[in-house]
Amino acid sequence: MTRVLIVEDNTNLRMIFKMILSDDFETFEAKNGLEAIEQYNQHSPDLVLMDILMPEMDGIEATKEIMKINSEAKIVAITAYSSRSDEIIQAGAIEVLKKPIRKNVLIQKVKEFVGTA
Repeated sequence: MTRVLIVEDNTNLRMIFKMILSDDFETFEAKNGLEAIEQYNQHSPDLVLMDILMPEMDGIEATKEIMKINSEAKIVAITAYSSRSDEIIQAGAIEVLKKPIRKNVLIQKVKEFVGTA
């Protein structure tokens, strides 16, 4: 089963993303960039959904660190702050999706990125 790491500091959003994706994907969670790196190392997910603004380590720094671990990592930013889109793309993300995101769009995008669409 395809593994997706959901990195989001907002507990409610993290739960919503997990509920949306859990039927089709094995999901793991992290609430900040430091946890994202730990979870990435532990589970080697096929795709990372990365928030940008988070405590302890933001999504841009976490993306850079994950790309050091695996330069082929697929990381997609999901953010309400598209003003930092260029930064996370430069760090290694393949796309930036804007919050709020519709359920069907999220599922379709994840399938597209992991090659199951």
